[in-house]
Amino acid sequence: MSRRLVIAVGIAVVVAGAWWLRGRPGAPAASEVPAPLAPEAVRQVRPARGELGELTRVMIDDDPRGTLRLEGQVIDAEDHGVGGATVMITANPPRSITTEADGSFAFDGLVPRPYTLIARARQGVAGPITARLTEKSEPVVLRLRPAGKLTVTVAGGDGKAIRGATVELRGVDVQRAVTQTGPAVFSPVVPGGYQIAAWADGKAHAFQRIQIGTGDAQARLVLSAGAPVAGRVVDDRGAGIADARVRYSGASDWTQQASERYDAVVSAADGSFRFEALPAGSFRFQASHPERAPGSSALITLDGKTPRDGVVIALEVGAVVKGKVVDGQRRPVAAARVRIGGGSGGPGGVGGRGGPGGPRGRMFEPPRQSFSDGDGAFEIRGLPRRPLSAVALHDTGASQTVPVDASHGDVTNLVLVLDVTGAISGAVVDPEGQPVEGAQVSAGPSFGGRGGPGPAGFGGGGFDPSQWQLRGRPEDVTDAAGKFTLTGLAAGAQYRLTAAPASRTGPRRGGFRDGAVATTGDSNVRLVVQPDGAVKGRVAFGDGSAPDMFTISVEQNQQSFLGGGGAFALDGIAPGTYQLAVRGPSFQNTAVEVEITSSRTADAGTITVVKGRSIGGVVVADGQPVPDATVYAGRMILGNGSTSAAPGGASGPLAAQFGGGTKTTTTDAAGAFSLSGFGDGDLAIVAEHPAVGRSRALRLPTVMPGQTELTLTLEKYGSLAGTLRQGNQPIGGIAVTCQAVATPGAIYTVLAGSDGAYRFDQLAPDTYKVSATVGNPRNPRAGLKFYSRQIDVPIGQQVTVDLAVDPGTVTLDVAIVPRSGSVGVASTWLASGAITASTETELLLKLAASGQGTSARSASGSGGPVTFTEVATGDYTVCVTPLPAEVRGAGARGYLERHADTLAVFCKPVTVAPSPDTQSTQVPVVVPAYIPDPAGSGSGGTGGSGTGGGGPRPGPGSGGPGSVGPGSP
Repeated sequence: MSRRLVIAVGIAVVVAGAWWLRGRPGAPAASEVPAPLAPEAVRQVRPARGELGELTRVMIDDDPRGTLRLEGQVIDAEDHGVGGATVMITANPPRSITTEADGSFAFDGLVPRPYTLIARARQGVAGPITARLTEKSEPVVLRLRPAGKLTVTVAGGDGKAIRGATVELRGVDVQRAVTQTGPAVFSPVVPGGYQIAAWADGKAHAFQRIQIGTGDAQARLVLSAGAPVAGRVVDDRGAGIADARVRYSGASDWTQQASERYDAVVSAADGSFRFEALPAGSFRFQASHPERAPGSSALITLDGKTPRDGVVIALEVGAVVKGKVVDGQRRPVAAARVRIGGGSGGPGGVGGRGGPGGPRGRMFEPPRQSFSDGDGAFEIRGLPRRPLSAVALHDTGASQTVPVDASHGDVTNLVLVLDVTGAISGAVVDPEGQPVEGAQVSAGPSFGGRGGPGPAGFGGGGFDPSQWQLRGRPEDVTDAAGKFTLTGLAAGAQYRLTAAPASRTGPRRGGFRDGAVATTGDSNVRLVVQPDGAVKGRVAFGDGSAPDMFTISVEQNQQSFLGGGGAFALDGIAPGTYQLAVRGPSFQNTAVEVEITSSRTADAGTITVVKGRSIGGVVVADGQPVPDATVYAGRMILGNGSTSAAPGGASGPLAAQFGGGTKTTTTDAAGAFSLSGFGDGDLAIVAEHPAVGRSRALRLPTVMPGQTELTLTLEKYGSLAGTLRQGNQPIGGIAVTCQAVATPGAIYTVLAGSDGAYRFDQLAPDTYKVSATVGNPRNPRAGLKFYSRQIDVPIGQQVTVDLAVDPGTVTLDVAIVPRSGSVGVASTWLASGAITASTETELLLKLAASGQGTSARSASGSGGPVTFTEVATGDYTVCVTPLPAEVRGAGARGYLERHADTLAVFCKPVTVAPSPDTQSTQVPVVVPAYIPDPAGSGSGGTGGSGTGGGGPRPGPGSGGPGSVGPGSP
């Protein structure tokens, strides 16, 4: 087990993931010109964009009319003004403008806060860039760079293209097109992560996540039939509530996530609402109202054919929070942003930092934001009646995070004092010491440094994701002199500052690993930014032929390539040394080290890939071959409650390192399939067809004979439902994982709702380990806890299993003691009962088959100790998998995966007594010798689509829990 478990469960928790294009390009056809969004698409309450992206939504009331003006200019690569460009700004509601002949533009009536801007023009795109607007702000310069292009094919279940389908591209930019004579084409597109939504008359909405780079991208969405769903929004007396906004959320299939902004309907005078077409599956219907606390229906299961009525969403009376924002001298402050979100939890477990009552459980609850008026007064209505937290943000500083107890109703006279007034300032320069204008400067957590109550809870062990969501990331854009100032920082806190040129298309180099560490009060910080570089090369087999499709990625910067003779080019990369990863459908993944030099294009040469291990066979049901079934195979198959397709998200190639290791293909008319490009090690393989069923997950060891003559038998889907409880009270916001005990490499994940209910709509009949997952996925050392039960799912039946989340009170410290040498990264498990295993692969199989019980997993670096908190009394086994000291950071995941069959595991029984509160044990280990891997640390799993008669299926839909469970590799 490696860091992949923690990260992948984190993907489940924050609803994130990624993947590369799987669809084949459509036939050439006339493109459709994107139409502007209809006026009704602009909502009164909407998710904010630009400060932190999609992971940290903030529900923002419309901006008040301000007095500030944001000016700027769009220029090309030669610094010439570009007239006729479209500039968009993340005001609320969003605004856009066309540049003058000299490229200039201006937005009036703005308030002092950060705004994100992008530009689109025939010559290219610019942004996104976030500028902090103040009375002294200088004009913003948007420099055009190469754009992306997206072609979207929309088809029905029969595979035929659908005319008249509406397609929306949603992200930092929003565009709409309608298919007529061919696919929908979006150009130009600002590179980044997007959601694609498509729908047509009589068809349900379909959603898909995609990462778009420069150059061409392809996507294919399949629309399924849908049936109407209607209901009412009511108050606590059953009376209808008008003007509530209602949306739906897939409970089993996370691809079905309607947007509050674009897909919601509004209840009528009697509280009634109606959706014209929803597909088969389990859903929750959620409503919001300016005067009421948000509410949700019970979990509703639809068949996609029968109209459904009687859905009820009850909205409780909302709390009103009123108060005033003042400065340190108690003078009122106008136009301050006031945000109110979930209240602080305790130190851990359920209700703590890792539990559903703490920051992790609240990450799906976007804070509300409003502004103080000219007298400093503010009022936010329709808040939930429970403990909340409030903060005020302004150009002059920020307030402390103030607890607000709305459990008993309205709160008045709340005073938010802008007394967090620390700042860090400095300049961004190029390697010659010249100032860099328009560079994006951001502050992140300095792990291991001094934390504090400043924005995002940055700093050391006090890092709190909920504070990141509530406050936002400190950001600024440099002026003409290269100067920047970050305000509202906690006194004495340390932050890691990074800077990126405005023209960068890829990620900041190394995320929070690079940049400079600064302490609040520092006023002469110097950040050196080198112009970006690029890389080019060619991917080929040993015989010189090129694969039809592959993906190149450098950290979060990735792009898919179709055809082109294997040539690739990737730009917008900060200078440095990287692992360039190559993934594809027909070859074994690999990686090479590349050195990116400023303002130059590195030549990676020809990267030779090998076809690797092949598997194949036939898919049958009732003894008959099944055409057009989808086959999934890989080290880890990640699915949701309805499909084995790895859920996508906005996190770039992060999820591609997990679920992206799965290859897919469809069976031909005879039910046959073939997949290639696998390395050594255990594989899992599953086949499914939405109208027939799914095969039981099959484990394929490296030396298993007959791997090209497999028979995968589809059986009618079963389903699994239940409720999560702690102390007999339902708890929500927790990921529930389900994995076959015999094949731990196939993991399915859903999230429990606020009532604790969860449901897997479609599972193969098998014996499963079902686990509630609690912990802080952003902190691998904090670990994750699994509360598990074992259940049999019969053919075509629903079974119920409730899960109890009952943490203990003991802290167990585990010291890893090498008999010789030094430990690099170590993976440590604590599992109830007796477990024996000699290798990592064997340990994962034992954990998956261990049945009911409690387990926890944590990772440590450099052989440091591991701490397990909230351990209940009883008998346990501690198992440690040490990695060589040469293996560090993200490279641990790929190294462990490639060598899981031989890496030794060291297990020791331990009994946790009722006291003392803190106990300890030692586990002696032998550090294995380092095995150099020519694939490099970035070569992880495999990914892509396979070869087969039906061709590759479209990628999965919108973000959801791409998780792994307690026995996954």
